[in-house]
Amino acid sequence: MIGETILHYKILEKLGEGGMGVVYLAEDLNLERKVAIKFLPRQIAANSEERKRFKIEAKASASLNHPNIATIYAIEESDGDAFIVMEFINGIELKDKIKSGPVPIKEAINIATQIAEGLGAAHKKGIIHRDIKSQNIMITDDGKVKIMDFGLAKIMGGSQVTKIGTTVGTIAYMSPEQAKGKEVDHRTDIWSFGVVLYEILTGQLPFMGEYEQAIIYSILNEEVKPYSDNPFSPIQKIINNSLKKDPGQRYLQVSDIIKELRSIENQIMSEDQKKSNEEIKKLAVLPFINIRNDEESNYLGFAIADRIIGALAYNKNIIVRPSSAIRSYQNQTIDIKLSANQLNVNYVLTGNFLKEMDEIRLNLELIDINSDKMLWREDFEVKFENVFKLQDIISKKVIADFNLKFTPEENRRLRTDVPQNPLAYEYYLKAISYTLTNEDAHIAVSMVRKSLELDPTFAPAYSELGFRYGLLAEYDINERKRVKDSEENYKKALSINEGLLSALLGLAAIYTEQGKSLEAIELIKKAIKINPNNAEAHFWLGYIFRYTGFLDNAIDEMETAVRLDSFNPRFRSIIITYSYLQRYEDALKYLNSSKESPMHISWHGIVFLHLKKYDAAKDYFEKVVSIEPKGIFGIWANSMLCFITKETEKGLKALKALEGSETHDAEQLYLFANVYGLYGKKKDCIRLLNKCIEDGFFNYHVLSTDPFLDPVRDDPDFQKILSKAKSKHENFKKMLIKNSLI
Repeated sequence: MIGETILHYKILEKLGEGGMGVVYLAEDLNLERKVAIKFLPRQIAANSEERKRFKIEAKASASLNHPNIATIYAIEESDGDAFIVMEFINGIELKDKIKSGPVPIKEAINIATQIAEGLGAAHKKGIIHRDIKSQNIMITDDGKVKIMDFGLAKIMGGSQVTKIGTTVGTIAYMSPEQAKGKEVDHRTDIWSFGVVLYEILTGQLPFMGEYEQAIIYSILNEEVKPYSDNPFSPIQKIINNSLKKDPGQRYLQVSDIIKELRSIENQIMSEDQKKSNEEIKKLAVLPFINIRNDEESNYLGFAIADRIIGALAYNKNIIVRPSSAIRSYQNQTIDIKLSANQLNVNYVLTGNFLKEMDEIRLNLELIDINSDKMLWREDFEVKFENVFKLQDIISKKVIADFNLKFTPEENRRLRTDVPQNPLAYEYYLKAISYTLTNEDAHIAVSMVRKSLELDPTFAPAYSELGFRYGLLAEYDINERKRVKDSEENYKKALSINEGLLSALLGLAAIYTEQGKSLEAIELIKKAIKINPNNAEAHFWLGYIFRYTGFLDNAIDEMETAVRLDSFNPRFRSIIITYSYLQRYEDALKYLNSSKESPMHISWHGIVFLHLKKYDAAKDYFEKVVSIEPKGIFGIWANSMLCFITKETEKGLKALKALEGSETHDAEQLYLFANVYGLYGKKKDCIRLLNKCIEDGFFNYHVLSTDPFLDPVRDDPDFQKILSKAKSKHENFKKMLIKNSLI
């Protein structure tokens, strides 16, 4: 068949052959993409039972939509041939990966978790695989796991296609009940999962024999040999509980396995974090204390710290906490050890300053938290008009003491962004010291404008103006249109300094919310190239992936950001990603460990609403409404509170108010739309969903699985929306691959 074209699929090469079909690599000429095509062999096509099983594979697999399950694109027939068109997965079979020996523990946990998540999604749909084995699991080139071939799947509660008394599946992976030819349920997949997990960790199968009956005897009668010397290890517990002979003694559901795997993963991460803390220098530059404590110069404490942070941010060999993380410490009495623990750093740069007439003097200390030693104490003094030189002087001192190596490019960046006018710099420093409230954002804007009037070539000032306008556009209901001003100022900053990290990240966030996700990713990749340890760059990349429906990639990047900077308040958005994946326990764990804010409290309520814990959800929504009744979060929380209290008219009025706010953020629009879905308001829900997809939020996964949308899911117009999101998601994926961005 090589070289033939069937319908609009050109056959390129044969990939493999098994009892249930022959698989070819083909090109879809319509969509210009490679696909895998699985044919029912002609010699068994006449067998009605085999053909029926083949149809079941197609229908079962096509109903599944999960990143860890190979996607079915179409079921086709041509000239008596029936075939399935599937996602072509460029990677390696798990079986082949294991041939080189046991998989390292961290990688093994990652692979096992992804397999379990795919199985869990299938089981929720009432589908069991019945042929889980390492040959049926692919590892893509970027480490994603894909479960293949639901060829032996049986719809739970559906007709029993395979006759009782026959053993279907691969012998070594069969559960005892399957080997006996008995009726099976999802627990047979749990057994096979246990076999695969054992195989990943040891490179061997737990039940072996020289012939089939010997293997079956081992499965039915012998206990599995411990994979390690520690019979009480957490992972041995998973193996033992998965491989119980009696199905009733196994895990009740795959989600129980996932919880334990994540617990093991968190333990490993915690141990790695301790090692990382010892190896990687993590520094917090705390706001400096004003000895005189006067309103005229207090702003300098945070402002100078911010500039030092900005200068050090370009070095790849040190992780510096961003200004957003230390803002809350300004003009406060600081407990050094407590703040270091809160910021998860092992070094702190702290001190005080005094401004007298035209001079400024800083007394600084660099403290090693682990050894509780002061590495150095030093005084720095400059003319106030040259205060911007302090960042260069102090940064070089830190770099020398840490024995950090700067590349020529990093040295060049360290010396950029020097203002031409001292007064312009003073206005800029005052601007960045203001808090993130709407009121302070307006004051900061006026300060930056004064700065730029005096020095229109200072790139950081344009970036700060872009940041402040962005805050107002998002959180001030009367300033929605400021997003255009934000974009223009970020662009101006980059026209002066193309590598300014704050502007690269800020503009990427705006582009994401405008549907320019490809351009956004290019900006973020540039930032990560400048500094791979920049936590905010990883977070924003995760944000873009979430917007466009790549939730596994989003979690990878956001969790990287959290590991690099675990207390950054901006990263609390990871709870939305966990919620989209219905990983509610992970969302709650993060919520319980982070500081409260209206956004944080709102999502606490949403998670409990998903869990149908209405009293707890009600308490959180009421709290948000009491904090900011007229703010975005307050109105949004009120719309969900009214759903719980059955005040439908009041809740819908709140949603209309949110619509009228003209949000520029398509994801925010989606979160309004799905509340319409919760209320069962199909037309309003579908109208907003259509707009959010057009504006760039085409997260096909969440549209397919969001429980809030269940009341509208059967509407034909919703199905059109779903199809539209899927098409945009797949086309975007194609562009990412083409541009080597994923």
